[in-house]
Amino acid sequence: MNPDFGRSQGFLFGLCLQVGFEKETQLMHPQVQRPYFNEEIETINRPFGLIVYIYNMNTRERLISITSDLIRKKGYFGTGINEILKQVAVPKGSLYHHFPNGKDELIREAVYYGGESQMHKYGNALRGKPAEEGLAAMIDVMVEELTASNFEDACPIAAVAMASGSIDDDIRAACAKVFVGWQNDLAGYLERRGVDNAQQKAEELYAMFEGAYVLSKAHKDVKYLLLQKKFIAVILNS
Repeated sequence: MNPDFGRSQGFLFGLCLQVGFEKETQLMHPQVQRPYFNEEIETINRPFGLIVYIYNMNTRERLISITSDLIRKKGYFGTGINEILKQVAVPKGSLYHHFPNGKDELIREAVYYGGESQMHKYGNALRGKPAEEGLAAMIDVMVEELTASNFEDACPIAAVAMASGSIDDDIRAACAKVFVGWQNDLAGYLERRGVDNAQQKAEELYAMFEGAYVLSKAHKDVKYLLLQKKFIAVILNS
């Protein structure tokens, strides 16, 4: 095993215990269960069926990942370069090497990263379920994120988009692209389940869910999200 393991090298790992040496099931760390990065994966076998998966993110990827996490908690203006550099443990020159245009370029990439991460979570919630059940499960993802973070984590895109009047237009455009991508994916999901006017209904549902997400965070009360479950069938059958 690499002797540098355990140092600040951006390693992330998950454990999979194979009880009775049954077929291996890979458990991925939530930070790397995303299509945005191409992670290098090293597998280390251990006695009794314990498998250790090591995911190595390079400096650029770590900058994006940490920035995405910070903007969820602090928004665009609350996320500072110094805090990002401290958490990633790299000098300022490293940031400008990977992102010559500085914070705005990094934030834009973090928006895309956060968007794909969230899309992955929603996709897992929707997969294999009828439309109404899948949409309710999608709301449960948002509820879990808020409660697990003690209402600190906002929607990774809305946290930036709310500052759109004061931020770089490329960042605003990135937020819009992610929202459109989410809506299009949901429209495809609904269409495959025989829902009429799937695109329009996907847009209505996302507008409803995002508004409830913001209200639930502001009030520290998930009732605004849970309330939306009552209206899913109304929209689907309209």
